[in-house]
Amino acid sequence: MTHDRPFEPFTRTLQFHALILWVLGIATIFFDSRALMAATTGLLVSFAILSLPRTRRSVQILCAVITLAAAWLALRYGVGEAVLDGLKRAAIFPAFLATLVLLRATADRRPETGRARQAFASLPPDARAGGIVTGAHFIGAILQVGVFAVLAPIVGRDTPEAERRAIFLIAARGMALVPFWSPFIVGMAVASEYLPAVPLWQPVSLGLALTVLGLLASAVIMDGERNPAGIGRTLVSLGPIIPGVFLTAAIVIGTSALTGWSTLHSLVIGLPVPCLLALLVIGPKTVVSGLMATQQGAGRIGPETMLMTCAITLGTVFEAAMSESGILDWLKSLDLAPVAVIFIVIMCMNIAGLMGIHAIVPGTMLLVIFVNIPTGVADLVLMQALLVGWGLCTLISLGSLTIITGSVMFNLNPARVITLPNIAYAFGLGAVCAAILYALNLFLVS
Repeated sequence: MTHDRPFEPFTRTLQFHALILWVLGIATIFFDSRALMAATTGLLVSFAILSLPRTRRSVQILCAVITLAAAWLALRYGVGEAVLDGLKRAAIFPAFLATLVLLRATADRRPETGRARQAFASLPPDARAGGIVTGAHFIGAILQVGVFAVLAPIVGRDTPEAERRAIFLIAARGMALVPFWSPFIVGMAVASEYLPAVPLWQPVSLGLALTVLGLLASAVIMDGERNPAGIGRTLVSLGPIIPGVFLTAAIVIGTSALTGWSTLHSLVIGLPVPCLLALLVIGPKTVVSGLMATQQGAGRIGPETMLMTCAITLGTVFEAAMSESGILDWLKSLDLAPVAVIFIVIMCMNIAGLMGIHAIVPGTMLLVIFVNIPTGVADLVLMQALLVGWGLCTLISLGSLTIITGSVMFNLNPARVITLPNIAYAFGLGAVCAAILYALNLFLVS
């Protein structure tokens, strides 16, 4: 603790910045004010800069490359005003991330999470693979990479490395399916920004159907667990936490349906009060503990905020430069078939993942391209293809939080958890999902 004291004022500054951005982000939803937006974007830039020293070197390099690319495009094609437009578009993301911090702090203090830990610890050997992949998925839908903090202590550091690695690989497959449907994932937030006409309940429902397919493929094909009763027992044991996951998602979906707000806005506005009530029913001390954890966690969203801000700004600049550069006409001339578009989105995300590129970069660029040219692909199908690719690429990317956080929690070498079986799973399941989405597209377009 003594070592951290010299940095305490700087930490508090970051926390204060994050909390103010949270409040300003909420205010911009209700008030269309240039002064308010200018203050929010200015604070966003300063927060990103202040967070730079505490950001991983790989993220610093990626953000620098993205920033240089955006600057070159803006200067080369005379679309400098798009930089400010990108910052305005990114201004809501700190509030989104801070709300997720509150959601995680709430879930971590709920008794259901404690019972989920006990369910993991008591998994029978014959239901282990299906139990871990299913449990990691549903707990990870709320806690996200925090699920590894649930699993790792149960596994134990003294467990042989081969066993720790095997358990992590199974859990990582469960986590890779969360972006298929969860409103609490950055991928859904980014996709809804570019495809705002898609009602949230549609990708959630479709994504859940594809998730069931992915969970079964993981348990049956990858891990050889062909006992449905075993997986069923695991779902029953996770019963206390699953309703909470779907209730939270329902709140966001309901808020979006009633107000017409985007997924981002609905989550930012719809979740804080239910989270506080969920803490309050446990006790006032739990509310204080949850708020303190939220304050501390808000000070650590800087790297994600910086990366998202850079990526969204690049996407906005690229979108503005497309018509000026002739890229838009060239893309239209390709006249890609819908099936090609769907496969390109999913497979490009996977390939970028293998190259270690964070999902938000190819995801944003692909959305910018395919929302600006006629493709014959329904918006729902395009969004779901992006979400499938987003999830699967996190399983095989050294740049994903799943790999980075999980390998640290399980005391593993990150390079050794990018395995050929999981690569095959990502590309194989991606191809199957692409075929299903193409069939759905034929129905929707007809």
